[in-house]
Amino acid sequence: MTCASCVNGIERLVGSMDGISSIKVDLMTAQAVVQHSTLAVSAESVRTAIEDMGFEVLVISSKVLPPPNSNESSGNRDAAALGNLPVESWFTIEGMTCGSCVASITSILTGLDGVISADVQLLTAQAMVKHLPRDIGVREISRAIDNAGFKATVLGLDSDGNNTAVVDPSAIALQNMQKHRRTAAMRFGWSLVFSIPMLIISMIIDMALPSSNHVARAFHRRVFQNYSVSVICIFFIATVSQVTLGLYFYKHAFKSLFRAKTANMDVLIALGTTAAYVGSIISVTLQKGAGEQFFETAVFLMTFVLLGRWLEAIAKGRTVSAVEALVKMQPDDALLVHASEKEGDVLETISAKQIQLGDLLQVNSGMRVPCDGVVATGQTDIDEALLTGESAPVVKTVGSVVTGGTLNLSQTIRMRATAINESSTLSRIVKLVREAQSSKPHIQEVADRVASRFVPCVVLASLIVFIAWVSAGAAGSINPKWLTSKQMGHTVDMEGMDGMKEDQQPMKYGIFALLNAISVLVIACPCALGLAAPTAIMVGTGMAARFGILVKGGGATMEAASNIDTIAFDKTGTLTIGKPAVIERHIDNTLESQEPSFKSWVYSGVLAVESLSSHPLATAICTYIRSEATLGNQSLALIEHLELPGRGMQATVNVPEDIGKALGWPGTVTQTQILVGKEEWVKDEGCNLDTPLDLRSQWSDKGFTPVVVALKPVATADRSSSSGQVVAAFALADQVRPEASDVVAKLRQRGINVWMISGDHPAAANAIANALGIVNVMAGVLPEQKSDTIRMLQQRGKDANDSQSKWCSKALRLLRLQKTRHRPYARVAMVGDGVNDAPALAQADVGIAVGSGTAAAMETAPVLLMRPSLYSLLTFLDLSKTVFRRVKLNFVWASIYNVVCIPIAAGILYPAINRGLPPVIAGLLMIASSLTVMSSSLALKLYRERKYQ
Repeated sequence: MTCASCVNGIERLVGSMDGISSIKVDLMTAQAVVQHSTLAVSAESVRTAIEDMGFEVLVISSKVLPPPNSNESSGNRDAAALGNLPVESWFTIEGMTCGSCVASITSILTGLDGVISADVQLLTAQAMVKHLPRDIGVREISRAIDNAGFKATVLGLDSDGNNTAVVDPSAIALQNMQKHRRTAAMRFGWSLVFSIPMLIISMIIDMALPSSNHVARAFHRRVFQNYSVSVICIFFIATVSQVTLGLYFYKHAFKSLFRAKTANMDVLIALGTTAAYVGSIISVTLQKGAGEQFFETAVFLMTFVLLGRWLEAIAKGRTVSAVEALVKMQPDDALLVHASEKEGDVLETISAKQIQLGDLLQVNSGMRVPCDGVVATGQTDIDEALLTGESAPVVKTVGSVVTGGTLNLSQTIRMRATAINESSTLSRIVKLVREAQSSKPHIQEVADRVASRFVPCVVLASLIVFIAWVSAGAAGSINPKWLTSKQMGHTVDMEGMDGMKEDQQPMKYGIFALLNAISVLVIACPCALGLAAPTAIMVGTGMAARFGILVKGGGATMEAASNIDTIAFDKTGTLTIGKPAVIERHIDNTLESQEPSFKSWVYSGVLAVESLSSHPLATAICTYIRSEATLGNQSLALIEHLELPGRGMQATVNVPEDIGKALGWPGTVTQTQILVGKEEWVKDEGCNLDTPLDLRSQWSDKGFTPVVVALKPVATADRSSSSGQVVAAFALADQVRPEASDVVAKLRQRGINVWMISGDHPAAANAIANALGIVNVMAGVLPEQKSDTIRMLQQRGKDANDSQSKWCSKALRLLRLQKTRHRPYARVAMVGDGVNDAPALAQADVGIAVGSGTAAAMETAPVLLMRPSLYSLLTFLDLSKTVFRRVKLNFVWASIYNVVCIPIAAGILYPAINRGLPPVIAGLLMIASSLTVMSSSLALKLYRERKYQ
C-alpha cells in the first residue's frame, strides 16, 4: 500500500463481500482488522481477495469473537489471567521420523494432567497442545517430550486460545516497516545508477559545457543516421530505466486500475513518466534527432519519487517508535529458582515464554522484570516509567506488585509470577497502543474519500490542460518566450552541436502542452492527504503512552477529547482516593477527667475489636489509632467477638474496677461489651447516645460518616434497663485527592463545565463538591443510572454563556444558513474508576478511567490514566488539542499545496512571469509535500508535558 487510495480500495472491495461485518485498514502499520462470519467467508478467502487486487497478504491471527453485549470476553480474560482458561501452546519437535513417533508423542502428551488435547504433525515437525496453565505449563510439556527422546522448543503461547505459531502483530508491523525501508533504499540506490549518468550527459555535457569542449563535441557527433552520441546514450539510459525502475510503477498502477478498481499515486507516476518517455521518442524521431527531447524527465521523476518513498519509510518508522520501545522492553530471558534442600537454590536461565504461573523468579539489579508478579523476598527500587511516565523509582517490598518490563534499579529480589505472556500488563499495553494507532478519526475518513476521487480528477485536469495548450498553440496564442522557458532538456541542431543558444528555436507547442500536462500529473499529491492524520495520531498516541496515558480509542477518541466542553467526575475513587480516613474524633470528656487512663483503655479496646474486621471503615480507624502514640497502647484480651454485617463489631472484655467506677457501674460488673458501629444499631442495643447533638449535626452537614463506640455492661440482662452508653465517636470521610481542587479549577479556567456524579448521600457528595469548587452535583445516582445522567448532559447542550458555543452557532449560521439558533450538542467526558462506571463511560463521548493497569480498567474506557494523579487528565486534554491542531494544519497544508501548485503546474503564471514549472521541479515539489506533512507530525515529539505541581 502506498497511499490512501489503496486503503480505500481494499476497504471498499472487502467490505462489499458477503459475510463481512467491518474492515479497518491501517496505512502506517500495513495491517487490517476484519470482522466476518466464518459461515459466509473464511480468512483465507479474504486474503485471496486482497491478493487478487495486487497486494501481498499474510494472515497474522484469527480468533472467534464473543457475542455482542456479553460478558464472555472480559470473563475469558480474567480466567486466562488465573490460568483457568485452556490455551494452545505450539512446539517444534526434532527427531520425529515416522507415524509411530507421532503416536508415541501424542500418547505421552494426552496422558499428562492438565492436557486437554494434542495434535502432532509429522510434516511440519510441530505439535499443538491444548492445556490449562493452572495445572501444567509449557516447561513440563517440553520436559515430557524431551524425556521421550525428542527435542521440543516452545513456539508461543496465547492466553486467548489463538494459534501463536504466527508472530505478534506488533512485531510483524515493525518487521514490515524495516523491510519496506530496506526495499525503498535499495530501489532508490538502483535509480541513482541511471539518474547520475543521465545528469552528467543531459545537464553537464549537453548544457553546461561549451560547444568547443572536446567532450561535448564527442557526445554531439552523429554516429547513426542523424542521431548524436548524446541522444543515443540518453535514449538507452531512459529505456533501461523505464523497463526496470518503471516496471514497479507499471505493476502497481495496473493492479490499482484493473484489480482494485481505483487509482493511486502510482497511476500518476506511471502516466507522467510514460508521457515524458514516449513524447521524447516521438519528438526526436519526427525531427530526426534534432527536436526537443526530455528523456531525463522520466528518469529524474522516478528517482525523486523513490527518494521520497525512502524518506517516508524512515519517517514512518520514527512515528511507531513508541510501540517499538514497548516491544523491546519485554525481556527475552528469566532466572527461574529451583528450591533444593540438598544443593540449595539453583538458578536456571529460561525463555520468558516458558514462564509458568506461580514460578519463583529472581530479578537481579539492572534486569527487567520478566512478567507480572508479586515480590516474595527482598526490597528494591523499580523504575515504572513504562507505566506512569515518571522516572522516579518506586520502592517495592514483600507483597508489592511488580509489572513485567519495568527495571530493577538496586537490589536483587525474588518474585512469584501471576500473569504471563498475553495476560501480562505490558502485552496488553502494546496491544492497546497498536489498536489506538490504527483507529481513524472522522476527519481521516473524509480525507480518504477525497483521496479516492483525487487521482481521477487530476488525470482529467491534466488532459484538459493538454487540450487547452494545444488549442492555444494552434490559435497562435502562446508567447515564444513561454516555449523557451519550459525547456528543461535541450535541443540538438542539425550540426549536432549544443542547441542551448540565444538564437535557438522554441519548442513546438505540442511538446509544450505535453510538458505542462506532465507537470500537473506529477505535482498532485494524494499521499499528503492520506498521511496528514495517521502520522500525527501515531506520534500523539505514542507520546501519550510515554506520559502514562493509554488512548485505546486512538484518533477518534483524541478528536472527541480535543472538543470536550463538559466533564463529569465520579466521586469515590476518582476525585477521592477511595479509602476512608478518620477526620475528627470525640470522647466523653467527663469520663476522661474522672479517670485519666479511660481514653487509652477505650481506644485500645476499639483497636483490638476493629483489627478483626476487614471493613474499610474499621481499617481506617485502626490506622488512625496506631498513628497516635498515646492511643491504643494497652493490651486488651477479647473474651468473645462477633461481626454483624451492615451494623458493626462487638466484643466482650474485662473492665477494670476504676473504669467501671468512672462509668458509674456497680462493683459486680466485671465485664463489658464494646460496640463499634452505626448509631442506629447502638441505639437499638439500648445504649444512650451521649454524643453532643451539635457535633452530630456538624458531621452530618459535612457529609462525614459517624462510627460510635459504646460500652454495655454484661451483667445487665434486661435490655430496656441497660445502662450502656456511647463514650466515643469517630467521623470518617473519603480522602480528597490532593490535586483534585487544582485540576477542577484549571478545567473551569478553560471554559469546561465540571459536574460530579455520585451514588453517595447528598450531604457527603455536596461536602466534597464544596471543597473542590464544583457547583454542579448529582448525588444518590445508582451505577445503572449514571449513563442516563451522561445522556442528559449531552442533550442539555453547552452553557448558553459559553463563548465557544456562541462562536459555533455563528459559524453554523454562516456555513449552513441557519435561521434559528440551536443549542449545540454537548461533548461530554466521563472520568471514573473503571470498575462500576462502565455504562457511563460507554455513553460519554470520551470515557476516561483512572486506573493502575488492572485488566478491568483497561477493558472499560477508551482512555486509561495509568498514573495515580488527575493531572494526567489535563495532560491528555492538552495533548489531544495539540495533536488535532497538527492534524488540521497538515490537512490545510496538503489542501493548499494541491490547490495552489496544480494551477501553477498547468501554466497559470505564464502571462505574469513568462515561466512555469518543468516536470522535474514539479516532482520535487510533490516529494516536498509529503515530507513536510511527515516532518510536521514528527515535530509533535517536541511536546513537553506541563508541570502542574
